[in-house]
Amino acid sequence: MAGKRQHYIPRFLQCGFLADHTDNADRTWLHRRDTSPRLVVTKDVGVGEYFYSKLAIAGEKTLDDLITAFECEIQADLRAIQKTPPGNVIEPIVAARITTHLTLRTAHLRSVLQQGMAEFLDQISALSADSDQLRELIGVDNVGMSRVLAAIEEELTSSPLGDLLPRPFAKRFVAFWLRESFNDVYASNAAMFEEALSKLIKELPSMMRDSHNKALRTTNPKQWEADLAQLSWRTHSVIGAILPDCIALAQIGADPLTPFILKEQQIPDLLILPIAHNLLLVGSRDEPIQLDIDTVNAASAACSDSFFIAHSSTDLSSLIGQRCSLAIKRVVSEAMAEMHPSRKLRSIDMAGMTRVVSDSRVENFSFSLTCQGFFDVEAVEKLGEIMQVVVREINRELPLSELDGMTFAADYAAALEGLDRGDPTLSSEKTNPRAYGQAVAKCVHVIRNGERKEHLIFDACIAVNLFDAADENRSWALHLIVSMLANVAHSRLFNQRLPAIQDPPLDSITSRFHTASSTSPGRYFSARTSAFADTKAGERFATLFSDSLLSAQREIRVARQAYLADHDMDRLLDVALLHVSFVLAHAAEWLGHRDGVPAQEPFPGSSLPEQIKTQGLSNWFELFGRDLQRLYDAEEQFNTENIFALSRHVERLLWTMGMFPWPTEDGNLYVSLAPLS
Repeated sequence: MAGKRQHYIPRFLQCGFLADHTDNADRTWLHRRDTSPRLVVTKDVGVGEYFYSKLAIAGEKTLDDLITAFECEIQADLRAIQKTPPGNVIEPIVAARITTHLTLRTAHLRSVLQQGMAEFLDQISALSADSDQLRELIGVDNVGMSRVLAAIEEELTSSPLGDLLPRPFAKRFVAFWLRESFNDVYASNAAMFEEALSKLIKELPSMMRDSHNKALRTTNPKQWEADLAQLSWRTHSVIGAILPDCIALAQIGADPLTPFILKEQQIPDLLILPIAHNLLLVGSRDEPIQLDIDTVNAASAACSDSFFIAHSSTDLSSLIGQRCSLAIKRVVSEAMAEMHPSRKLRSIDMAGMTRVVSDSRVENFSFSLTCQGFFDVEAVEKLGEIMQVVVREINRELPLSELDGMTFAADYAAALEGLDRGDPTLSSEKTNPRAYGQAVAKCVHVIRNGERKEHLIFDACIAVNLFDAADENRSWALHLIVSMLANVAHSRLFNQRLPAIQDPPLDSITSRFHTASSTSPGRYFSARTSAFADTKAGERFATLFSDSLLSAQREIRVARQAYLADHDMDRLLDVALLHVSFVLAHAAEWLGHRDGVPAQEPFPGSSLPEQIKTQGLSNWFELFGRDLQRLYDAEEQFNTENIFALSRHVERLLWTMGMFPWPTEDGNLYVSLAPLS
């Protein structure tokens, strides 16, 4: 019947490591970390109160009773092996059964489980303390969002929201809301999560005890035994072996010996079970095996969790726990790496660009410069000298060899439309009319001698301001020129690396909406790269964003009123997407500028996110910035999948205009309209 004190390292195994007798008691040397070895009777070693089970009730067989009964056979087999002449072959199934039973019942295993779970929870706690890492762990920013969408679908099945709104729209709405509001949700629940985690950590010992005991009672060890039975087993005679609290050691290939219970594959190459101070039970794939007892003992001490016992007082206690702890940390780190893959970050600041293009050194090139309808010859020559200096300096950091030329024109719209693009299949470029600001520059793709180039068209006011006496005007003009040159480099560095896409597998919303967000990455990159040229650009970008948003709201409202009469949804969408594209472009410019100025440094216009809080757009604004930043700051993130995913932001802005697009079951685009107030 089970008693209060229950051994997890049976005394019949400890008997092989008894010290020389000084009295009638069975004593062994107990070695603990940071403590001098001491002689202890075996009844006080490897024992715990109610380690397996409480006292029996009404004749009930406890787990300790079951283990004790099973060990009668184990003890007999071990005694027989200890009496076998050293070097003899041992029946594999017998050796496997002894090893499996003795290792699975130990406090070492329970401690490993507890330490592993504690380490895992510590890692989770560290991740959860950072909202950016937690959102990546959950996958809310993944393009597919498969896990998140599955959870949303399940929730909508039982939620009234699933009945009130079309299911396809409800899924898209909730998914975007989760991304946009994640930081707020995180902040409001972080304390509760930390409290739950702390409570869980406190309950780990009892949880691990119950789990371990349940496993011992219900788990069938036959597979473990079958695996170990495939090794060749024999005894090895040694001098001075020690018994670690993990019982057995395992080795795979040339790796160090580790606790058998932490083996990384089912069948190790080598397994060592000390069964007496002068005898090892060894299983191996290959024969013969040469063992150095000093190496084995050092590994036994390092693999012990809290103690080992020995025939002598030779001290190795300083090694206790080293290898076990490292193994646990490695296993947890590997598990966390699978959950939370790290990304190699790269910079897109000016100094980092030479590294990006180091595989293709920029060669000398020429570009044309044209002034239409203003300036005399002398002024044009002076402008040309300035442009040569600017292009040469920017070319040190950015690849500008694809610059075809620059045109400054008094009639900007006419110059844009009249540009020879070098390919009859390319239509003339035109300015998009808008009710705010003034379009003054554009980068146009052209073909020259069969190769793609970029031509920059500027309004004459840019050249005029370069010669202005006011520093502010010169800075504005120079900043815009640098920004447009960055646009040329963006084509080479990023756009042209994208694969040619024929009929991409897009849903009806993305295929229609992505053109409205397609210029945003280039606008972000150009503003971020040129931020050094004029810190005041942030204020201009903020004004353009605010004006474009107001204009979009006004023009889309007018278009919606027209729709009530003509029911032409395509026309309504054309108007809406055009104006939303302006809003996104200016948002991208402001966000790029902010990321391009020194961190934490205020700049003119930096209060924009605070200003748009009243419109419920500040969280969206930051999310848009996150998505744009990720395109350039993480390896291999500038890809078609992520670029097309930016169309989700087009949807988000349309919601604020009372337009709610969603895909129908047959794959078509449907737009629901809110009543006009």
